Amino acid sequence: MLANRETSPFSADSRSVCRSNPGHHSSSSEFSQLGVTAQQPVKTQNLPVRILRSASGVFNPCVNPCPVFAVWKGALGKSHSLHTRGIIELAGAITCGTGRSPLAYIGYGCYCGLGGQGWPKDKTDWCCHRHDCCYDMAEKEGCSPKVQSYQWECEEKAVQCDKVTDRCEKMVCQCDQEAAKCWGEAPYNPHFILWPNFLCGQTHPTCHFSYGGEK
Repeated sequence: MLANRETSPFSADSRSVCRSNPGHHSSSSEFSQLGVTAQQPVKTQNLPVRILRSASGVFNPCVNPCPVFAVWKGALGKSHSLHTRGIIELAGAITCGTGRSPLAYIGYGCYCGLGGQGWPKDKTDWCCHRHDCCYDMAEKEGCSPKVQSYQWECEEKAVQCDKVTDRCEKMVCQCDQEAAKCWGEAPYNPHFILWPNFLCGQTHPTCHFSYGGEK
């Protein structure tokens, strides 16, 4: 993590609320949505820790978020739903705004997922960088965005924060709201799934550039 980028929307803290479920096995159809097949071997030696893979070298979305995944998946297809589930707010916002599983954004590009460095690879990656900056700003205001629970509604693929009155809850909800909208409008390129850190380089944008530059 770079000095000017202190947090990630999918930080280790946010993942820790999930407990791994050894009995869960993701179907090939779940992997195909991410452009990865369960039969595809992957070399893991010397790869950055932000690339989440199982011990066998196959991409495994159930490193931590197994129980939550069922909740996320169950929310698909609802045009209007109410959420008060704490840390999985961001995950629900992703599904609301994009129709995709939030797992599709773990390890995408250089800034989606745990850690981040270098220059964002595409617009989706810029959305992740911008969201990180938004969480950074919330933390500087004394809020805890990675653990902040808030009430929100999903209406027509848009996160609604109108009923949130608490200052920190409102701030975090708006971060997730803007990110979900950004991800929903950005193209999703399977080429950048599980993108290794060493291909991201060392030149990185500041949060000021993220807000004033490419969006």
